Amino acid sequence: MPLPVAHGLLGASIVAALHPEPTRRLYSIPLLSGAVFAIAADLDFLLVFALHSKSWHRGFTHSVVFALLICLLGYLILGKQRLKVALAYGLAFTSHGLLDCLTSKVGNGVELLWPFSTERVRLGWCGLSELPSHLPASGILKALALEFVLFAPLFLAVALLRNSARK
Repeated sequence: MPLPVAHGLLGASIVAALHPEPTRRLYSIPLLSGAVFAIAADLDFLLVFALHSKSWHRGFTHSVVFALLICLLGYLILGKQRLKVALAYGLAFTSHGLLDCLTSKVGNGVELLWPFSTERVRLGWCGLSELPSHLPASGILKALALEFVLFAPLFLAVALLRNSARK
């Protein structure tokens, strides 16, 4: 289960690659929004706390269908002229469930195909930041540093390439 650093940097990378209007002064707002959208699927923790059941985490909010609904909602709010922006944020949101699925070796996986199936999927390609709630503070800091080292170069590469393509 990646921590917010990996999710946020991946979401910002997606927006950096796809956002149609990256202006110098205001470019940080779309990038930050992409990071927030990518982390937002973990708001299902509110259901975990409210309903006292861990089964809500990595459920419907991590599914591709829910991500499509987020994208559609963005399209309805932003309008037809801003379809590419809505798509960028929708893909940033989608990245959360996919990253959890790809990097989970331990645990039940992700309800990626909800509402068609409640089966949890995990590919377990690498155990990125597995079970952070069981780690001591130093272990969490190491996991955050590892995620930063892995995902910051991707973000920087996309942002720099996009910036040089604008010129």
